[in-house]
Amino acid sequence: MRQKNDKHEAMDNSAPLSAGHLLVKELEAHGVQRSYLVPGESYLDVLDGLHDSTITPIVCRQEGGAGYMAVAEGRMTGIPGIAMVTRGPGASNVMVSVHTAYQDATPLVVFVGLIPTAQRGRESFQEFDLGGWFSTTTKKVLTLDDPDKAAEVIADAMHTAVTGRPGPVVVGLPEEVLIQPSGGRVLPPRTHGSAAPYAGDVTELRARILQADRPVLIIGGEDWSPATSRRIAQWSHDRGLGVIGTFRAYDGIDHDSPNFLGILGFGASAVAKRTFAEADLHIFLGCVRTDVATDSFTIGTDAKTVVIGPDAHGHFGSLDQHIITPVNRFAQALFTADGSRAYSVSSDGSIDEPAAGDEHLTSNDEPVSLPEWILDARAEFEDWRSPITTSADYGSGAVSGSGGAGDGFVDMDEAFVHVKELLPDNAIITYGAGNFSGWATRFLPTHGFPSALGPRNGSMGFGLPAAVAAGLVHPERAVFCIAGDGDFLMNGQELATAAQYGVNLTVVVNDNSVYGTILGHQDREYPGRATATALRSPDFAALATAFGGLGLTVERTEDFRDAFAKALAHEGPALVRCLTDPTIRGARV
Repeated sequence: MRQKNDKHEAMDNSAPLSAGHLLVKELEAHGVQRSYLVPGESYLDVLDGLHDSTITPIVCRQEGGAGYMAVAEGRMTGIPGIAMVTRGPGASNVMVSVHTAYQDATPLVVFVGLIPTAQRGRESFQEFDLGGWFSTTTKKVLTLDDPDKAAEVIADAMHTAVTGRPGPVVVGLPEEVLIQPSGGRVLPPRTHGSAAPYAGDVTELRARILQADRPVLIIGGEDWSPATSRRIAQWSHDRGLGVIGTFRAYDGIDHDSPNFLGILGFGASAVAKRTFAEADLHIFLGCVRTDVATDSFTIGTDAKTVVIGPDAHGHFGSLDQHIITPVNRFAQALFTADGSRAYSVSSDGSIDEPAAGDEHLTSNDEPVSLPEWILDARAEFEDWRSPITTSADYGSGAVSGSGGAGDGFVDMDEAFVHVKELLPDNAIITYGAGNFSGWATRFLPTHGFPSALGPRNGSMGFGLPAAVAAGLVHPERAVFCIAGDGDFLMNGQELATAAQYGVNLTVVVNDNSVYGTILGHQDREYPGRATATALRSPDFAALATAFGGLGLTVERTEDFRDAFAKALAHEGPALVRCLTDPTIRGARV
């Protein structure tokens, strides 16, 4: 007779679930598909609960990488991304993703294993103050001190993360509480209510648009869908609005829309900044006016302003109308509804809207022609978005250095001609923080949400973990990550995660052996005194190969296209290391 050595197999199925197992069941009820984690002894019972769960545990190599993957999943799906880490050092490492989710308004729930409650306050092994660490950068900090409330605490965390302005919630899990039997039961997700725009608000907005000479719609946030993207694209076109994307949140509408005029923030085009500054009406949809968008509050702070979103958190400058509604509900209100279409309730309690084709978009107003100022700005934007592949010197205002890439270096402007041609239109583009990201934001248009994943709080090391999550959430789409050599090594270990789970992704590493963004600041503020920005990087191609992926090195521009094509065709993670001139740290202008 076979012995039952497996703990889970030998359990009495009639016994109450432990708090740790009930926690997992509650996450299942909320539609969670994956948990990104670094295992720890402080939450072993949760790990055991994942053994037979429908939730796939994605084992990561560092808590910062796990947290970034969860942020990316929350951004793409609208269901809070789930990260699980252990006490003390694990909680320290995951903090970077909590800050990202807080500033980026992304739904995230982080579970942190804790020491046994009887040992609190004794400077015990890996003890720390959960609330003291996280309370200033989260929507809520919870601790599961009562096993009977396991499902209740999880339902509260999931609901808090997505309602109002989305953001992170941290849940502490005392070690001994998790293994105690729970008298609780799995709870249905709490209703996620959202306000529809009041008819008078829409009428007032319509009047403001009609009165304005140069109205501009600024899009951002994460409450988008394919149907919403189409509706907003058509509505903005029909109303004669110029459209600008916010910093690293610009994939709300198809960039082929003739009234899309660029992106605000670091690396913005002159035409985007001028359009924003000269507008007499700003309509912020899913976002607000920030320091990044306004060049540190020096442009576009005095225009008549409408904010459309659940709140105006972080907004600066004038505010003349606030329509309190999510992006999706606002988009629905702009067009005549078709009552014959069926709606359903999703696993997180929200309403799933059936896909709408263009034939359903019957506007409440007659469309107007796009004005000349939009057509002229669009032409200027398209010129700016076309890479200059000659050896012409960089113009004034560019980063230090001039000319094209010489022998032994790759010209990234020309390389991105090939990236744009070879990448499928539905590719998901990811990146961390650094000058290198400017090649992606400038030269790679997006065509539907979600297509761009970048840290709006400027956090390095985000791109590769985000690419891993993108490949898991959307395995049918190509995933492309652009990274700098400094940025890549912040979380390069997650190539092992990509290889372990067979994630198809392509990384291009811009290897110029410097922290380029900071060196640029030094060149401007302390010319000739660059200090502490030089790097000695490893052979990234060999590193990718060691992790089980494909690694290629390119030293000449003419070799890039073939290498990139091979990387795209590779099944699994692939990396192209481009040796680039450290004096050329941005695209030609």
